Amino acid sequence: MNYQNKGKINDYRVNFTSSGKIISVEVTCCGRHIGEVRFKDGENKKCPYCGTLHSVKLQHNHFHIRPTRPETSEAGTVVIA
Repeated sequence: MNYQNKGKINDYRVNFTSSGKIISVEVTCCGRHIGEVRFKDGENKKCPYCGTLHSVKLQHNHFHIRPTRPETSEAGTVVIA
């Protein structure tokens, strides 16, 4: 696949219908396309390489796409905050 985000470590691409309605968000993390989430509050995608959780949060008149990076405990295990 040829994505316009080539060379980007993390990126989001929002997909629209022909009428302008948002339908999904494609997620790139660690320089790789890791999947797609529906444009719905609380939807998320976890990166299989670094454990970052990418979440969609809908609010009154806007939305956020939030990456939440995992915390590493002293024992070296990954914990999602």
